Amino acid sequence: MVDIYLVGVGGQGIITASKIIGEAAMLAGQKVILSETHGMAQRGGSVVCTARIGEVSGPLIPDASADVVLSFELLETLRAICKASENTLVIASTETWVPLSVSTQRMRYPSAEEVRKRFESASNRAVFVNSRKMAEEAGAPISSNVVMVGALAGIGITGIDRGHFEAAVRRTISRKVDENLKAFSYGFDEGKKALA
Repeated sequence: MVDIYLVGVGGQGIITASKIIGEAAMLAGQKVILSETHGMAQRGGSVVCTARIGEVSGPLIPDASADVVLSFELLETLRAICKASENTLVIASTETWVPLSVSTQRMRYPSAEEVRKRFESASNRAVFVNSRKMAEEAGAPISSNVVMVGALAGIGITGIDRGHFEAAVRRTISRKVDENLKAFSYGFDEGKKALA
């Protein structure tokens, strides 16, 4: 069983990423339950999805029990800290979407190093991915979500083969499929490198 807690902001494709993960799990013959919470997502608000792979009975992941926190935005990584334990693997994008509340009130946005230090108190397993840069290099600038799914696949924690993930990308993404597969490949390689 693998519990994945996905977080980010509206417009980043978190729901699409969770669908890719779910589709890959089904193609691999595994049971999967997905959920999503996206309230004010259309305005850049928080988006939370869960992907529970294996013999589970419900979609919710209890606090301090996620196997993976897959974060698509730096600040949202901190908001997900309640789901992490010392055994949780954190895969976080370095991408930032500064909330209106921060920019209008002249509040300070945390640096990647500050986020990393905060997570070290909860989990000693964190991988930070420059997903925006990789998506741009793949020719699909809005596909940093696919880069992040690639990093998850490359690390191998799900037990799902690369081929199933690639087939899931083809089934879930309808435009710029080749570019998205390239973005996935960049993320996959980054995930493999993180294991070295």
